[in-house]
Amino acid sequence: MNLSDKQFEMYSRQIKMKEIGEEGQIKLAESSVLIIGCGGLGSAVLYYLTAMGVGHLCLCDNDTVALSNLNRQILYTYDDIGKPKVNIARERLNALNPGLKITLYDKPMDEMLAKKIIKDYDIIIECLDNFETRFIVNDICISSGKPLIHAGAEEFGGQMMMIIPGRGPCLQCLFPGGVNEKGLDVSSDTDINSEGSKKTFGVIGTTPGFMGILQATEAAKYLLGLQTYSNGLVTFDALTLCLDKVEIIPAADCICRNPV
Repeated sequence: MNLSDKQFEMYSRQIKMKEIGEEGQIKLAESSVLIIGCGGLGSAVLYYLTAMGVGHLCLCDNDTVALSNLNRQILYTYDDIGKPKVNIARERLNALNPGLKITLYDKPMDEMLAKKIIKDYDIIIECLDNFETRFIVNDICISSGKPLIHAGAEEFGGQMMMIIPGRGPCLQCLFPGGVNEKGLDVSSDTDINSEGSKKTFGVIGTTPGFMGILQATEAAKYLLGLQTYSNGLVTFDALTLCLDKVEIIPAADCICRNPV
């Protein structure tokens, strides 16, 4: 494909970069990304992938906008309360970039849907609020050979993990006990406690935004063929302004070592 005059102007600051250039901008335009969850993390991911010129975004979320979302979910406004997030997100993203292709799934991600659609996208970005679904997405990304970027945010802190099948650790390596070991998890909105019920976390609005921007940046780097960090967790503490890398050794018996 060739970039139009409008695309050259819109992405001129990126095209000036030696790591991107015209060739890289075309790569982004020809890329497809599946974003699972359109909340605090997902809002930032979606906005910046759209602004950077990724050509095809798939949005999966069955939630509606609530008043309590508005401190961190930047795609939505007071007038959107009660409306499906994916529909409002598509409207806002198309207003920012009319040339964007958007596919919507206004339904929860489950194993059947994950198996159906994950294989069709270049990279998967997980912006979920429960660990059970995270493990489903993790395992199917690995079996499909698709890279996955996980993140979560709570209060003033967050974590991100780039998972590349066959190259580094995955969520099963981080939590070998499965869902029952989610005490270390941080989440953008809610999570499932050990009794199976939901609990709500406090979160300042900027934390999921920051982590979502990191996810979008890593996704763009991967799509451009630049080096990404896939050896473990990246953690962030806004109170101390510390951004750290925590190396994780892949478990000897984990499927991520030998993806199907």
